[in-house]
Amino acid sequence: MNIDMIKEYKDLSVFLLKTLQGSLPGGQGSGKVLGSLYESLQSAANASQIKRIHKQVKDLLLKEKPVDVNLLLVSMQRLKNDLLSQSNVENDLQSLIDEFKSLVGMALHHIEGLSLQEKESRELFIQCRDELKEVATPAAMNSYVGKFKRLFSLNIFLDDETGRERDELKKIISILADSISGLLQSSGAFDSGLDECVERLQRTQSLTEVQEIRELLLQQTKGLQARTRQMVADVEQARGQVDDANKKVEVLKKQMEKVKQEIIIDPLTRTYNRRAYDEKINQEMMGYQRYGRPTALAIIDIDHFKLVNDTYGHRTGDGVLRVLSEVMKKEIREIDVLARYGGEEFALILPHTPYQKALDVAERIRQKVEDSRFTYKGKPFSVTISIGVGTLKENDTLDSYVERVDQALYRAKNGGRNRVVGDDG
Repeated sequence: MNIDMIKEYKDLSVFLLKTLQGSLPGGQGSGKVLGSLYESLQSAANASQIKRIHKQVKDLLLKEKPVDVNLLLVSMQRLKNDLLSQSNVENDLQSLIDEFKSLVGMALHHIEGLSLQEKESRELFIQCRDELKEVATPAAMNSYVGKFKRLFSLNIFLDDETGRERDELKKIISILADSISGLLQSSGAFDSGLDECVERLQRTQSLTEVQEIRELLLQQTKGLQARTRQMVADVEQARGQVDDANKKVEVLKKQMEKVKQEIIIDPLTRTYNRRAYDEKINQEMMGYQRYGRPTALAIIDIDHFKLVNDTYGHRTGDGVLRVLSEVMKKEIREIDVLARYGGEEFALILPHTPYQKALDVAERIRQKVEDSRFTYKGKPFSVTISIGVGTLKENDTLDSYVERVDQALYRAKNGGRNRVVGDDG
């Protein structure tokens, strides 16, 4: 019952007491009792005290029997009914306050987790939680509501921020999980814990659980980093082993090339030797038979080379062979094959070369050799060569082909040497 109601019932009760003073037939004893009740009524602060005074007034009426007792009893009954009605209101108000406290308690429990994350919200939450127990009147409730509204508004804002933080964190973690998954797949590794984390991340709506998943993925990342470091170390070690192997391969290649050179290169003239010539001429034969491409052969003989050896010595003769080899190499292409055919004879294979072109090459070589000058003990001397030239024909065998070119060389030597003769001339 609020203060206004209590005041109103006090006024009604005072009126009733004044009425009783005029209605009771008794003497000073009744007056003293009424005066005492009047003073008690003035100091009454709640409905319970007023009820107690009313009971005392009723007892006094029954004892003293006022002049118009029926009228007084009716007034008392009305006052009692009104008091009971207001008492029910008071009970309803108390129930409302209790319900309010219950609802607020539930709300406080709901936002407790959010409130504890931020200092201002945490302090306000503790105040609201403690003061809720003391709320007992509408005035206290009104005061409390303002503080609670502030706490609730603050935490709604925090809840929105938390939701955004959760969603952003989920996005970041999803990207992190995809990256880890890709790295694990590329490295051939697999971790079922990662799939579990991703499934939990898709289901959860709790920031706390998202943060837990983040920690799990960070542990996965640390493990992946350790594996990656080990892989890098393994790769570096393997790379070192590969480099060592490549160096060994290069050494072996050089050794093989050296062996190959020793096998196919004439050590004196640094031209191909007879073994290499035989391989190359057979390749040209197959190329002609399969594709019909033209090819030519020139056999070169140094004129009177025995006389050079007899006159100037074999050492000078070896020098002549080396010089003439270099002269001839300068006049041919990279695809051409110059080989030492015999002691003082050379064979020149000219791939993709028709007959007349082969004659021109042979003549140019002959002229360069003729123009070359040698000295022995300060005395100059010259050397000439004779050349037979031929091209591969449709019905040739290797023997018939070489024989025809060799016959052209003989004709050049018998014709006076220092000349070029073709196999059709």
